[in-house]
Amino acid sequence: MTRGTGERLAIDGGTPVRTQPLLPGYPGGLLIGEEEKAAVMEVLDSQSLFRHYGPRPLRKVAQFERAFAQAVGARHAVGVTSGTAALMTALAALGVGPGDEVIVPTYTWVATINAVVHLGAVPVFVDIDDSLTMDPAKLEAAVTPCTKAILPVHMRGAGADMGPILDLAARHHLYIVEDTAQAVGGRYRGRRLGTLGAIGAYSLQYHKVITTGEGGMVVTDDPALWERAVRYHDQGSARMEELDETIPAGNPLMIGINFRMNEITGAIGLVQLGRLDWIIERMRAHKAAVLDGMRGLPGVTIRRLPDPEGDTGATLMFFLPTDGQASAFSKALSAEGIRTEVAWNSGQHVYYHFDQIIERRMFAERHCSWECPYYKGRARLEKGMFPQTDDLLRRALHIDLHPLLTERDEFDIVRGMRKVASALL
Repeated sequence: MTRGTGERLAIDGGTPVRTQPLLPGYPGGLLIGEEEKAAVMEVLDSQSLFRHYGPRPLRKVAQFERAFAQAVGARHAVGVTSGTAALMTALAALGVGPGDEVIVPTYTWVATINAVVHLGAVPVFVDIDDSLTMDPAKLEAAVTPCTKAILPVHMRGAGADMGPILDLAARHHLYIVEDTAQAVGGRYRGRRLGTLGAIGAYSLQYHKVITTGEGGMVVTDDPALWERAVRYHDQGSARMEELDETIPAGNPLMIGINFRMNEITGAIGLVQLGRLDWIIERMRAHKAAVLDGMRGLPGVTIRRLPDPEGDTGATLMFFLPTDGQASAFSKALSAEGIRTEVAWNSGQHVYYHFDQIIERRMFAERHCSWECPYYKGRARLEKGMFPQTDDLLRRALHIDLHPLLTERDEFDIVRGMRKVASALL
């Protein structure tokens, strides 16, 4: 590729913009410190690590659930062991199972798909658009008599275009489960992501906006769904002392699973939750500064956001005109000390790389969900069947941001972008 006439790129032997790499994009993780240590020690000193009982129970998980629900504006929350557990619990609460289809986007973490399949349901994929979230224009064609739910994913810190998705779901009487793993604390038209549909699922894994290392939350305004979520994640039993008094007592036991959150996780979560708005405020400010410095950069198109005011600021994403330019740009900018990835190369985030789903590799010999006798649909997944997604993700690049970026870091990102653009575009 012909280089421009500006500074010599580091990838060609020039001096890199920075020799000290940017801190990785672990927003909550980079802030772990004395408060988290104190919270953990308090639980350890109580000798009561289990949420239900112990010598001196502190009820940290119950406190975290109440605080999380209040923070996002939901009536109820259930703390679970991971974002995957949150998705499975949310879907199970809605009764999703064998014979059902759940509409999912082509760009997500594979946990979204695994949750659907593990409940015996079938994932039906739809394209993303230039927001890199579910394309509402492609939804109608994906709805079949087997469809039970739509599962939009709020990707890379920003929300999907929920308005038209909610409208379509209402027309077809479908449930919406929001996968909010990558956008905890984000908003859409003023409301927190995860609270617009019937039920929302969140992740607290280490890479997320706030973190407990592993962990998750399920939220809903519906007391009946809350009861079902509580039951499913706690071996099918009902914690009657915690249930809303409108739920009738004496309901029979259900078949459930153990996704209970422990007290150490709850204690860390309470500390991290207190930082949520500050983290988002700082990330948004850093992202705004970088975008301002990139203004007018030829050949670079910034990712469209359905609601820019609701962005968490966790990721800067942009497009280049061709996949070849995106690949070259990513390598050159990373060599300048600004780690940049092409979205297409993010492995188990892209439908094309879900070989286990494409080939239906199960631990069991029989390939339920697809071969379940209750399933009457024809859903399939093949490489290349979504050319719109393929084109977008091959041209999309992302840079992870975090709240501890400095003005120098912002300056270096902009300088690196301009240096590489001058040479390659």
